[in-house]
Amino acid sequence: MRNILKHLFYMVYYPASFVWRKLDGIGSWKETKWWIDHVPDAMFTSATYASYAGWIQNQGMFSVLMSLYLKKDKPNVLDFGCGMGNLAPVAYHFVRNGGRFSGIDTDAKSIAACHKTYKDLKNCEFYQTRDSNAWYPQDGVQLTKPGEIDWPVNSNSQDLVTAMSVFTHLQEKAAIAYRNKIHDVLAQDGLAIISFLIVRDYVNPNNGIYNYTHSLTPGWFTSTPDCPECSIGIEYGALLKLLDGKFKILGHIEGCLTGGKHPSMQDLLVLQKI
Repeated sequence: MRNILKHLFYMVYYPASFVWRKLDGIGSWKETKWWIDHVPDAMFTSATYASYAGWIQNQGMFSVLMSLYLKKDKPNVLDFGCGMGNLAPVAYHFVRNGGRFSGIDTDAKSIAACHKTYKDLKNCEFYQTRDSNAWYPQDGVQLTKPGEIDWPVNSNSQDLVTAMSVFTHLQEKAAIAYRNKIHDVLAQDGLAIISFLIVRDYVNPNNGIYNYTHSLTPGWFTSTPDCPECSIGIEYGALLKLLDGKFKILGHIEGCLTGGKHPSMQDLLVLQKI
């Protein structure tokens, strides 16, 4: 029954989204219509479902964060786990006159949607990594060997690295490897904006996925032991240990999924390379 309802949902929601967005664009300012036109069509399908409201919330939040923290002229920005390209329209306004935005993801459908939707965005590119993750399997792809990370960027070359809902799917060993990689590709005093699910004394009443009861390694937890990478939480002390010696915290927006006080779903940390 659930699969039937899911298919009916996409049969109605996906076609209706085109009509809704067309009407919304007609009545909008030119600048607002630009954002509407750069919402990927595939976002509204089962390829990687997201809501229009969630999409726009993300644009607004990162427009503010990047305006406040990203001070370098003509920056290089790397979005690790770019999905359907949530940050591409935002980053475009920072790199269109120089610099470069690079989106990286494991999902072929997402990268294809990015190429289609953002082909008009100057200085923006996308790459399907061969990195492996138990929650995001890749068919027909020769995966990297353990310890290798497939990113097409050089060391000390990036001014900002973002990783939204990525470390929430990494166990401690993998998280350490990607922490080191982010530190390596960032330029001197470079910034990282990374989301985590910080474990608090809180029971989510809506979804048991975000109640972390199964311990993995000290300070790291999951609610789905059959596939821990489905959703991974981390205690604040373990998070500080992960960052120690590599990054200092410039800002912290608390995530409401685990009982934080801010409207962001996950905890967002603004970090600076040490």
